[in-house]
Amino acid sequence: MPIKMEAPHTVAEAGPSVAAGQVSPVTSQTPRREAARGFREGNGGPRMDWIRQLHDHMPDAVFFIGDRHRISACNKAAVALFGYEERELIGRKIGFVWRPTPDIRLNGRWADEGAVRAGLAITKSGAQFPTALTIIRKHDEKGVFTAAVFEDFRTEGETLRQVRELQLEIARLARVTELGEMASTLAHELSQPLSSIAAYSEGCGRLVTGKRPGRSEELREALLEIKRHALWAGSIVQNVREFAERGASERTPEAMHELIHKAARLALIGSRRKDMHTDFQFEAAQDTVLANRVQIVQVLTNLVRNALEATECVEQPRIAIRTAVDSFAHLVVDVSDNGCGIAAEIEDSLFRPFVTCKPHGLGMGLALSKRIVEAHGGRIGARRRTESGSVFSFSLPLVEIEADGERPDDPSRR
Repeated sequence: MPIKMEAPHTVAEAGPSVAAGQVSPVTSQTPRREAARGFREGNGGPRMDWIRQLHDHMPDAVFFIGDRHRISACNKAAVALFGYEERELIGRKIGFVWRPTPDIRLNGRWADEGAVRAGLAITKSGAQFPTALTIIRKHDEKGVFTAAVFEDFRTEGETLRQVRELQLEIARLARVTELGEMASTLAHELSQPLSSIAAYSEGCGRLVTGKRPGRSEELREALLEIKRHALWAGSIVQNVREFAERGASERTPEAMHELIHKAARLALIGSRRKDMHTDFQFEAAQDTVLANRVQIVQVLTNLVRNALEATECVEQPRIAIRTAVDSFAHLVVDVSDNGCGIAAEIEDSLFRPFVTCKPHGLGMGLALSKRIVEAHGGRIGARRRTESGSVFSFSLPLVEIEADGERPDDPSRR
């Protein structure tokens, strides 16, 4: 679609040869090729030589607009960006290589001086990509100098994509590191169902080869126990695999209470404290949040494991996980313990990277948890309990499940 631009101003006097972007009272009678030739041949003296050298070294694509809003010259970046030779662009309107995005104005009216307008660049091959167009005008004694500058948004978008991928990879490596710290306890936890499976299998073999009649019920019960312990071992492996996988960045409606149970099972695997008491207090009637399942389980697992480690110093360890809905329609999750509490020297910097009181800790767990929660539109914090121990809390916006099953909007992106 052709682009309408504000008509350049005219001046009372101008020489017979006008440089690109300069408009005289007789430009309507001057062929477009004269403006282009004037720019290329340097008519205008040292001033135009300087402008030509300057715009050819600019990283952004620049078009100079002459008579009847048509391109009179362009820089090397424009040739590279759009794929046309300069001679193929001279005499064309901006709409030949660029289409504005409807209803998106980044700054002011698009045709105003200094205005910025979003749109799609159209290359010679037909490819399209997002750009921003800025109109620049210079008024002097020779007329009006008009330029259109295009900024390629692909580089910025690619940078943001790489940053997001790096953040996901750092989070995944943190989970793998945490699993490495849990390796010995995982081996211990898996050995229990596997040993039971081996014992019951051996018992089944004796029942099958034995000569005593009426043993079918005992055999059936033994086989059921084998199945139960096999499923137990499988669930441990599945939880670990989900926790360690890269995970997609897409968010879906998730039931927080289900995620809490999954994270607690994973965090409590192989716990050395057999007297650990875990209390679930689900006071929230509505628990659906829009979340990345793996990332929120990572946050919960980290908080529960921290609570476990904090209670190693007490005789009767206790962890409570509570949910409630606050006045802002956010689901609040509290993970509290009766452990040693938060060390005073790190209380103000708990969620900063590389801050830890663990002898072999990386200090990334809470920092990553903070980043994940805030990316979901929530908040996270910690406080000391009055009696003993600490409380770590985070909140996420609740979402309504549509009656027709459509996916709700992400509240954090509104």
